[in-house]
Amino acid sequence: MSEAILKLVKMAQDHGMSGKLTHWSEADVWWFEGEMPQDILMAGGAESSVDYYEQAASPHYRGDIGFIDGNAKVAISFDTKKD
Repeated sequence: MSEAILKLVKMAQDHGMSGKLTHWSEADVWWFEGEMPQDILMAGGAESSVDYYEQAASPHYRGDIGFIDGNAKVAISFDTKKD
């Protein structure tokens, strides 16, 4: 498991957000509903072991942003910002 992702998960939980761990073929993903809090964005951006990503919404996918630890194959995901 990724210490960096677990730190971000704990931060999200400290914000009162509840996440669900889902096992996908390419990575385990912590899914959180709602937009990513700014302090998590800053903490993830400062962490060298994770990469930021954005996935556009489609008719079959909600669209999300988050961080992934490619070595540990674990990620954290939040809803994209609504316009």
